[in-house]
Amino acid sequence: MWKYSKELMDHFMNPRNAGHMENPDGHSEVGSPQCGDAMTLDIQVDDNDIITDVKFQTFGCAGAIASASALTEMSIGKGLAEARKIRNSEVAAYLGGMPPEKYHCSVMGHDAMTEAIDDFESRRDSVENAFRKVLRKPPAEIAQALVGRTVEPLHFHPVRIKVKVTPDAGGALAELISTEVSAEAGWDVKVILT
Repeated sequence: MWKYSKELMDHFMNPRNAGHMENPDGHSEVGSPQCGDAMTLDIQVDDNDIITDVKFQTFGCAGAIASASALTEMSIGKGLAEARKIRNSEVAAYLGGMPPEKYHCSVMGHDAMTEAIDDFESRRDSVENAFRKVLRKPPAEIAQALVGRTVEPLHFHPVRIKVKVTPDAGGALAELISTEVSAEAGWDVKVILT
């Protein structure tokens, strides 16, 4: 029998942030060939690229479940770059240590977080590319609405884009651009004019 810390057992018996999200901003599915464990991880990211919520589901031992739970707690409130840097040794330390034979359990969480962030960034980049393509060759209705206006994208996100249009163009233009960008990206994207 492995000797687990009190903190690790608490995260195993009472996992934080267990579950899944209906529409995550980033998603990953990873597995550990070393022991047969598997994990899914979903993240929500705000307009400042801060992780606001994380959910996980895992099939694995006490170490895998506790590591995933600890990782979610450690990553909420962190920027994407900072969350990507959370190391296995930090997760193990957060849990009050981990038996050396179970240290590999913390690796799966790091891999899942990295892949979820990669998924978020890939989807965000797809939205940015779709937006730029629509504006490069806008449909006639959008082109007409943009005459005499400047468009400055402020922030790209997998499901929304903040855009400054001067002078103000109103909600009709946002709706038109949202429809075109959504069609180009392949999922619903909301354009918010500021």
